[in-house]
Amino acid sequence: MAEIALCLWCGEDLSLQVSWQLLFGMKTTHPCCETCQKQLLPILGDVCLKCGRSLQQIDERFVHGKHCNDCVRWEERGWKDVLIQNKSLYVYNDFLKKILALYKYRGDVEVGRVFSNFIHKEIIRSYSFIDQVIPMPASQERMYERGFNQCEVWIEDTKYAEVPPLKRMRNEDKQSKRSRERRINRKEEMFQLVDEANVAGKKLLLLDDIYTTGTTIHHAALTLKQGGASEVYSLTLCRG
Repeated sequence: MAEIALCLWCGEDLSLQVSWQLLFGMKTTHPCCETCQKQLLPILGDVCLKCGRSLQQIDERFVHGKHCNDCVRWEERGWKDVLIQNKSLYVYNDFLKKILALYKYRGDVEVGRVFSNFIHKEIIRSYSFIDQVIPMPASQERMYERGFNQCEVWIEDTKYAEVPPLKRMRNEDKQSKRSRERRINRKEEMFQLVDEANVAGKKLLLLDDIYTTGTTIHHAALTLKQGGASEVYSLTLCRG
């Protein structure tokens, strides 16, 4: 009898698909259907060498060589050597927005676990040189609301799951509620190294769900650099 399985995103019956995968030894821990997978749009083609944004989706007036206007502005503000590079896997489209809302704001952990395999494979493929993967820390308020850190879920039960060296300094408004200029120009300290953290000389990879203006990731990277990290990169599920 075929194993009964449902798509964790839409509920479609995956029994036949899973049966064939099991037959050929393909492990399917967190399945989703092909219809849902096709709605994930990988970021392909020419991208900003700094933030990973698709340059094809930007007005040419805001493209400077191989960099987008936002990244040029970060460099002009003195942040050039803080973050080496960000890579994002998917475009933040309406489908992904819906899935992340179920995951982050309705607390459906299994919905988010579908991404674990995608994230893990990308870390192995592109970041074998990294000393430690650091899930973006959530504030106490967000942890109380959700009961979990959505980025920690993606690397749980892997060799990358370690005690994170960063913590958030304070509860804050959701980034989505801030204007673009408020996010980019914020001055207050957002993160702090935990007392026992040792990041000196390490190459570190920040893991987050979405890169929008880059404010959160840049501030986290700055704290790690000030703690002595040699290089800081970031990987996000999607690019806004």
